[in-house]
Amino acid sequence: MVLQYISRKNAICVLLFLLVSTIGIYWTHISQKMALQEKHLFISEVANVQAHAIERRLQRSLSATRFLALEVKQQNGDIDDFESFADEILRSVGGISNLQLAPAGIIQRIHPLQGNERAIGHNILKDDQRRAEAHTAIRERKLTLAGPFELIQGGVAVIGRNPVFLQQDGEDVFWGFTSALIFLEDLLAETELDDLESRGYRYCLDRIHPDTGERQIIAKSKKPIIDPSHSATLQVPGNSWTLTISHPQGPSSTTLYIGYAVSFAIALFMALTIGSVLTQPEKLRRLVKRKTKELETLAFRDALTGLSNRRLLGEHLGQVIKQTQRKGETAALIYLDLDDFKRVNDLLGHEAGDQVLQQISQRITSTLRKSDLVARLGGDEFAVLLMNPLSISNVSRVAKSLITVIEQPVILSNKEFLISASMGITMVPTDGEDVTSLLRNADMAMYEAKNNGGKQYCFFDKSMQDKALAKIRLDEQLAVAVSHNQFVLHYQPIYDLETRNIESYEALIRWNHPELGLTFPDKFIDQAEESGCIKDIGYLVIQAACSFIKENLEHTGHSPYVSINLSPQQFMDPELAGHIQRELDKCQLAACYLQIEITESSLMENIDTAIAILHQLKAMGVKIAIDDFGTGYSSLAMLRRLPADKLKIDRSFVMEMDDNRSDQRIVRGLIFMAHTLQLQVVAEGIETETQEDILRRYGCDLGQGYFFSRPLPVSQLDIPSGTHQHVTVD
Repeated sequence: MVLQYISRKNAICVLLFLLVSTIGIYWTHISQKMALQEKHLFISEVANVQAHAIERRLQRSLSATRFLALEVKQQNGDIDDFESFADEILRSVGGISNLQLAPAGIIQRIHPLQGNERAIGHNILKDDQRRAEAHTAIRERKLTLAGPFELIQGGVAVIGRNPVFLQQDGEDVFWGFTSALIFLEDLLAETELDDLESRGYRYCLDRIHPDTGERQIIAKSKKPIIDPSHSATLQVPGNSWTLTISHPQGPSSTTLYIGYAVSFAIALFMALTIGSVLTQPEKLRRLVKRKTKELETLAFRDALTGLSNRRLLGEHLGQVIKQTQRKGETAALIYLDLDDFKRVNDLLGHEAGDQVLQQISQRITSTLRKSDLVARLGGDEFAVLLMNPLSISNVSRVAKSLITVIEQPVILSNKEFLISASMGITMVPTDGEDVTSLLRNADMAMYEAKNNGGKQYCFFDKSMQDKALAKIRLDEQLAVAVSHNQFVLHYQPIYDLETRNIESYEALIRWNHPELGLTFPDKFIDQAEESGCIKDIGYLVIQAACSFIKENLEHTGHSPYVSINLSPQQFMDPELAGHIQRELDKCQLAACYLQIEITESSLMENIDTAIAILHQLKAMGVKIAIDDFGTGYSSLAMLRRLPADKLKIDRSFVMEMDDNRSDQRIVRGLIFMAHTLQLQVVAEGIETETQEDILRRYGCDLGQGYFFSRPLPVSQLDIPSGTHQHVTVD
């Protein structure tokens, strides 16, 4: 019987050994594979980021040729102030070595000229190395990028050539080229390729030569590309470049063998352990009893970092509150939150994020005294309880030390990452007489530190609590305002600058606050967007505007159309088009009486979705205006895709236009561009007669501002009874 039991036990141990060792070997292979995949993904991300940096730099630098081409067209091929205009572009755009004018393909003007004199008189259309790309630019009427090649005046560069055509006798006639020369060294300086090479990365930037069809290396690291590698394609005018990046370091065979050894060791250990358990039941019972006690201990510990958890902190903090009240001592509670920690999880995964949290917890613990308590509250939030710090200056010193030690680079898979933290501090018992109050107030102080830019600490004071309570009260008042419709619209006329007739009105919201009276939107719009009630407010505005139009039609038989501003949240609401259509049907209005305004920056957040929404509204007959144009980062290509009727030039360009030639050039360029796309232009913020004269001279269609009229309530409006209303401005 005993022999039979021993044989059964041995069989169980052997089977367990085989099972665990097999699992360990499999896990080692999976870990090796995951490490390689992670490396591939990271190299891919690095390649895409660097390629995007080069592409973005090229696009910005080459935009200078378009501005120069516009100036050539406006001055009919002869730029009198070429040097000053080119100098202004070089300062604004950056990254350009020089700008060139090449009428009929012959370089005649270069700025700056110094060092480039040898290029004057060079015929681009006859040069053997460049003429194919130059003729392609003329044939396709597109900006092309030539090079890289060695310049006559020395150096290696790429050059963007924009063919310019002028109208003569109703036909487009080739005038020449506007060119921007970019030294290859300056272009690559915008990337991190040199820094990556110093950290062991290898790269190669190449292209397919348009004439020979052979691969041409543009730039490369000292060491050749090896596997694993990743390539990213850069779209440049008339061609494409390829950036390939690799890194030699990766999981070694030694790691694989160590994994096998560990697997066998674990399997052997488990087999021996099970054998011991099977032969010693009493030992197992004692072990279970001891583990039960350990689990009770773990109830007060964070499983990931080994620090105290929220429960233990709460109990300990409660005891400290009583102790400070009884003995007259002090303590400090530091609420710590890592800045932008979500980026680590999104980029590297939660396993890497856990490793960061473990390293940070070790750094925090090593900075403090043994008598102080460190706890992980959850996620990327920690708490530090300083016992008897003696003075606030000591608390500040500890907080600064924590910020410094946390900001040191974190090493993950031989890669460095920078982490920072924001901290809120409450003093015990001054800033709270119970655990909940102290934690809540420290949390408020921490968010104040984040709002101030992060990477800092902030002590709690009563003003933070007042500020938080004020926001809560404002949320409640806004909810009441929406339910009781306490909002009214004021209307600012928009005038035809040529005829001085009222073209339309812009509806601007005001809040009839029961306590504060008429309140302007800068006092409540931001909080309305944060709380989410901005959509309800926006639909009240649409309803009121439609009612306003309907009343005008009933009383005068005519109404100018009304322009309404949409918040980003409301613009992305799937119910927007349906709600507008219901209000139009309710008031029996044609959609052409309504115009919606959406800011350029809001469109850029999700351009494809935004374009689809605009097309939906346009199909209904609603007019579209792009507001605050010139302040965002939209491109001409993007603007052509928008089904817009008008561009509204931001007031920041108009306000200083009286004596600022740069703003005048920008406004003139925007108007010319808009008219080229067959869009009307509205200038906002006109406050002087000089501004109006300049805008009219530049061909601006419409304008609004205090020079004409402030926003007025309906009772003060003089609605025109005919098609237009003429106004005389003194």
